[in-house]
Order: sequence, then structure tokens, then C-alpha cells
Amino acid sequence: MTVAMQAAVNLEIRSSAEREFSLASWKQLEQRIGDRGVACSADWTAAWLEAYGDLVPHQFVMARAGEQLVAACLLCEGVEQKDGPLNVKSLHIGTAGEPESISACVEYNRLLVDPAFETEFVAKLVEHLNGLTDFDQWNLDGFDASALPAFAACEEKLDCATSAARYFDLQAAREKGDLQAALGHEPRRKAKKGLKHYDGIRLEWAETLDCAAEFFGDLTRLHQARWESLGKPGCYASDRFVKFQEGLIPTGRMVLSRVSTPAGVVGCNQIFFEHNRALVYQCGWFPAPQGISPGVVVDYLNMEESLRRGLDAYDFMGHETQHKKDLSNACNEIVWAKRRAPRLKFVALEQARRLKRWLG
Repeated sequence: MTVAMQAAVNLEIRSSAEREFSLASWKQLEQRIGDRGVACSADWTAAWLEAYGDLVPHQFVMARAGEQLVAACLLCEGVEQKDGPLNVKSLHIGTAGEPESISACVEYNRLLVDPAFETEFVAKLVEHLNGLTDFDQWNLDGFDASALPAFAACEEKLDCATSAARYFDLQAAREKGDLQAALGHEPRRKAKKGLKHYDGIRLEWAETLDCAAEFFGDLTRLHQARWESLGKPGCYASDRFVKFQEGLIPTGRMVLSRVSTPAGVVGCNQIFFEHNRALVYQCGWFPAPQGISPGVVVDYLNMEESLRRGLDAYDFMGHETQHKKDLSNACNEIVWAKRRAPRLKFVALEQARRLKRWLG
């Protein structure tokens, strides 16, 4: 007789003080049911809690069918969350809820749940969330679109927004036998021009922790210089964000890559691995002469290496840019959704926004 036939799913809510026990159980569940993705892994969750756990109030939601653990997720209280001028008391499923200025910007978020119990777990989780009256809304932040139907099936009042997550299909390029042939005309031209410009160019993927630390230093320097030149802080300006990324380096879930010439560093990428896909999380490039695109060169060489290593896709993740559009040939969707409680302040805010649109 299966566990599903023996017992229904029951939730266990564990406090932040039970982190060690909860993460150990989380890892055991992950080992039993298999890797479901970076953002719901015990490695990612532990690193995020080390960096943000003292700032973001949180609980662990575990689920059992009989004695067997079948699901685990983090439930976080939002800090400094706003909608326009309004302060919002929010709950977030997964590693989210930190202030926007220092956010890890989770994408391809998922639940760590035994697939046989996903429907029932989501239903119990939604029931629990809707029963909490001290919050204005609960959120799904950066979720893989494949996770949405389970929530939509038991909560019809979800307000959803999607973002394209563009990627380059390496399998298709493998079938053609030539990466450049699979690229569009303009990125192919930029790649050829850039490769010709940089004398003695080479790509390295960090193979040791010391090498990864060195490449991470180059990445943060280049990333920060670029954004600061635009008058913006850059994500590595946050000590918490840096601590989070440094905590992930030893896990083996990502690689730091560096493209360089004898004259110096051209650019660096921070790439996560998930389901045989390369997920480009952050990047940094050294400025180049007009007409030369260091970003295209860096990504092209990393795409070549990903192809060589047998990966199926080179994924630029959410938040579209022209660069991502140029270098991609396929697309996924990432979802941000919220379920709001009826509040007069939200009604007033929506009326004000409608009036503003009407006035032009």
C-alpha cells in the first residue's frame, strides 16, 4: 500500500529557531525525491538564510504523509514592501521578501515537493495562507510558470504577471553542428567581430575554490563599475547579497567564468546549473571600443563551452534586454503572483490609478 493511500498530507510549521533541524530534513527530502531546482534546494536556502535570515522573519513549512516528509518550503514575511505609497504586509513563498534594494531576485522558484503530493500540498498551503489574517497579501516570487496551475486550481484570485526568460537552445545548435550557424545574423556578426578584435582571447571556468574566488572578485569589480558609471548602485553593493553569493560558491551549483586576453579581463559570468541548463545569473564586462560588444563575446564563448559540456540550454533568465533577445532563440515564462486580502487601502489605490490613467 502506498503512502498516498495510507495518509493525507499534514502541514508542520517550524520556527526560524529550528533552522538546523529543518534544513537537515530539507536535504534528506531532496536526496529522496531528487533535485527539483536551484532556488528550492537546501544549498540555496541555507545560503540565503545565512545572508538574510536575521533580517527577514521566516518559518519553515513542512508536510508529511503519515511519517514520510513529502514537501518543504520557506515562508517569509516581507520587509519594506510597498505598492506605490502604501506599506504592504506580505508573505512570500520561498527565498524572497527582502528589501528590493538588496534583493537576491529569485527566479525559477519552485516548491520542493514529491510530485505525487504536489496538488494536495499546494491546496493545504493555500488554505493555511488564506487563514492568516494579519497580512495584506501572499506572494509567489519568480516562480517557474509550470508551478502556477497547482496554485491557480485552488486560488482563483491570484493576480499574475509574467516575464520572458529567454534562452538559446543548445540542443538545436548541436543538431546543426555549428553554434554560429544557429545564431541570428546580427549576434553572429558581433561575435565574429569581437573575437577578431581581442587578441589571444580565452575562456576559463573556475575549477577550484581559489579560482572561483578570484573570478568572483573580477566579476563584482566589473559589474559594479558598469552600474556605478550609470549612476546606479549595482547588486554587489549590498554586503548581504555578496555574502549570499559567496555562500553558494562551495556548493557546486554554479560556475564563475572569466574571459580574458594577455592585456586583461574582458568579462565574467556567474552561471547556475539546473536540469542540464546553464542559467546566467550575473555578469560584468570591461568597456570596449565603439562597435565591439564584450557582452556578446563573453556569452558566445560561454555558450560554446556549455555546448561542449553537453548542456541543453543557455538561459538568460528574466527581465528582458536587447542583448538577451539577440542571443536567444527560445523562451520560457517566469511568474510573479499575489493573492491580496480585501483592504480599503488597495481599493483606494486602484481608484487613484484609474483616475490618473483617465486624466492622461
